[in-house]
Amino acid sequence: MRNVIAAIDRYYKLSEQSKGLILKELEEFRLKKGEVLIHENIRSPYLYFIENGAVKNDYIDEKGNKKAVWFGFEGNICFSLNSYINMNYIHETTELIEDSLFYRVKISHVKALYQQHCDWANWGRCFIESVFVNTVHELDEFKSLTTKEKYIKLIEGNQNVKDRVPLKDIASYLGVSPVTISRLRKELGA
Repeated sequence: MRNVIAAIDRYYKLSEQSKGLILKELEEFRLKKGEVLIHENIRSPYLYFIENGAVKNDYIDEKGNKKAVWFGFEGNICFSLNSYINMNYIHETTELIEDSLFYRVKISHVKALYQQHCDWANWGRCFIESVFVNTVHELDEFKSLTTKEKYIKLIEGNQNVKDRVPLKDIASYLGVSPVTISRLRKELGA
């Protein structure tokens, strides 16, 4: 449960007593590589803490094409935006890149903690602010970069992507073909 605690601590420092309010509600959950954790158009009632393994989040456009938009590894938190903020469906799925171990907790329990405990409300605010800031930063930063620069930023920012994410998913994330990524890897000696 080391990565769960690290994930909680990353956003806001809670007392051990406050952490206990969520830790006692966590349920161990395992899936295999290729299985879907969060299905398109289905509200997932859980936050998933990745204890071990890797996932990818795909956005599905109106034509049914999938585009990788996020990769998650140990210490990350997966959730359905549709469920977390109760909005119209965003066409997304979260699929396993590797066999993975999660600890999950109901979003309703987490939101009850926000209402009942000021420190948990602060944690929730910091968590969503971090998700939002990272998303906006990435979108803004990637606008003006070449494919090569985007690839370098992606792998420098997270060695797990280079080592654990299939080439086709990296290509999807960058909006290019797998052949382009192969060429870039060869050019960069990666």
